[in-house]
Amino acid sequence: MPEFDAYQDLVGKWRWRLRGGDGRTVATSGESFETHWHALRAAEAVRGTAAAALVNSEPAGRVEDPLAELVAREARDGRRALEVSAAWN
Repeated sequence: MPEFDAYQDLVGKWRWRLRGGDGRTVATSGESFETHWHALRAAEAVRGTAAAALVNSEPAGRVEDPLAELVAREARDGRRALEVSAAWN
């Protein structure tokens, strides 16, 4: 059965995560919290809000293909997206 829990991250702050029935992490908090209690309280807020949430079928930011958008923007700027990303690897 899916469940929320809280854990300490690498810097000692608390975060929540949602684990699926198979134990794999499905979602995590985007922010950290000072206490275990605050992380669980935030998880409870997410649980309450998510139950009533709708799934939006529109792409985020109205970008149909984010990779194509990146490549087109980099081409306009005279750079190559793949060369830039390769430099980071």
